[in-house]
Amino acid sequence: MEVRDQNGLTEAEFIRQYDPNRYEKPAVTVDMLIFTVNPEKDDSLELLMIERGGHPFLGKWAIPGGFVEMEESLEEAAARELKEETDLSDIYMEQLYTFGDVGRDPRMRVISVAYMALVPKAKLHPVAGDDAAKVKWFTVKPGADDRLTLLSEDVCLSEEDIAFDHEKVIKTALQRLKNKVEYTDIAFELAGEEFTLTHLQSIYESVLGRQLHKPNFRRWIVDRVEKTGGMDTKSSGRPSCLYRKKSGEWEHRFWWNLTNRWIEALALIERDQPVNRSLGSDRAWSTGTGVGYGIVCGSRLADRERMVGLIWRKY
Repeated sequence: MEVRDQNGLTEAEFIRQYDPNRYEKPAVTVDMLIFTVNPEKDDSLELLMIERGGHPFLGKWAIPGGFVEMEESLEEAAARELKEETDLSDIYMEQLYTFGDVGRDPRMRVISVAYMALVPKAKLHPVAGDDAAKVKWFTVKPGADDRLTLLSEDVCLSEEDIAFDHEKVIKTALQRLKNKVEYTDIAFELAGEEFTLTHLQSIYESVLGRQLHKPNFRRWIVDRVEKTGGMDTKSSGRPSCLYRKKSGEWEHRFWWNLTNRWIEALALIERDQPVNRSLGSDRAWSTGTGVGYGIVCGSRLADRERMVGLIWRKY
């Protein structure tokens, strides 16, 4: 029996007579935040930016991106843009956030879905797209008062030099990256297939924006990596052992211990006692779960919200 609506129409009849122009349509774009670390600059965190070669925002810098085509999904559009900008595919990429403020693009109503990609520097050979005059890697320098500075060899960008609302997009991505490096293995995506422990620690430090205690870091990371049998002979000084990410049971142990640390930390918050906030502190690392337990925040309420956010994103 066919189901009919209040006008007596079946679904097929309704679709045939439906006017798709009844509502105005916003355009949809994808923006690509492509991060890497530069071993030649102390493993500094870098972001790919393009200088716009046309209006709007002629001469200003923006995140690579483009409009979603009618016959492709958001993921397909993001993968296409990533391929066009870097000639890479099959690398780590995740959806970040949707930005839809009215007036964010002076041309028309545009809703943008931002994606974040993490790529080892050695794999990258960026190319400027059709609407870009230049393409550059910028070192990310979060400043005081939540201000953002992007540095390259010959260009220093302030927030006023960034097109559209991309300054907001970049800050959102940096916060997501900083959060996720504390409770996932996302940092390995920047390290490549083989790495030294010194290089891996530098990646964590670049993302988090602070130095870590070397012995504590190595005690925490030991269950997550394994030796490849090779040696790094490129660096000056004594050759270092090369490692790779270990897959398997460490993830179960990590999340079991981390859940216990969450429960412990939440109990401290409820008693109005301070949570251990230092990623490199002896107590945090001695638990074996320093990254997840080392909550970085400015108030007890922020502690609570951060904890809930971490648990929600995992489960």
